[in-house]
Amino acid sequence: MHASELSMLAPIAAPAPSAPARKWGRIAPLAASVLLLACPKQASEPTAEPAEPPPAEPAAPIVPEEPAKFSAGETLEATIPLVGGESLELASLRGRPVLLEISASWEPGWDAAHTLYAELLAEHEQLAVIVIAAQPEDQDMLELDPGIHAGWDPAGALAAKFSVAIFPTMFVLAPDGQILAVLNGWDEGVRARLREAVAAAAGG
Repeated sequence: MHASELSMLAPIAAPAPSAPARKWGRIAPLAASVLLLACPKQASEPTAEPAEPPPAEPAAPIVPEEPAKFSAGETLEATIPLVGGESLELASLRGRPVLLEISASWEPGWDAAHTLYAELLAEHEQLAVIVIAAQPEDQDMLELDPGIHAGWDPAGALAAKFSVAIFPTMFVLAPDGQILAVLNGWDEGVRARLREAVAAAAGG
C-alpha cells in the first residue's frame, strides 16, 4: 500500500476550539448558576388554619319515658312513715280517692303544687293527700296545709320502691286503690291534668 493511501486512512484530528469558545465554556456554567440564583422563589401558599367547630348546643334534659315503675291500672301498696314518727298504710285509705306525691322542697313547683292540693281538698272532701319528702330535713313538711299527710322519706326508700325517676312524681289513686294517673314534673299542663285526674278519682 502506498504512503498516499495510508495517509487517507489516518483519523482526522478535530480542530482545536477557538479562544472565544474556550472562554464561553468556562462562562456558561457560571451564568447558569447566576440565573438560578436570580430567579425569585415561588411564594408558598399560606396554610389555612383549621376551622373551629361550632359551639355545642346545650344538652336537652333527660325525661324518662315512664315517670315511675307503676302505671295506670296497677294497685299501689306502701307503708308511709310520717313526720312525727307515726306511719300510714295506703290500704287504710280504701274507699277514698288519694293523691300521693313524692318530691323534695327544693324542686320546682313545691309551693304551687301544695297550694293546688289545698284547693283540691276543699273541693273534694273525701280526698286524701299525701306528700312524701325525700330529704334529710323535715322542717318544710311542718308548713304544709294541715289537711295534707306529711310523709318523710330521708333515705329515699319509698322513691326507690316506686322507682320514681324524677321529682316531683304524683300518683292519683281511685277509691279501690288502683292507679288512675302518674304525672311528673311541674308546669301548667301537669296542673291541669292533675286536677282532671283527681276529679275523675273522686267521681266528679
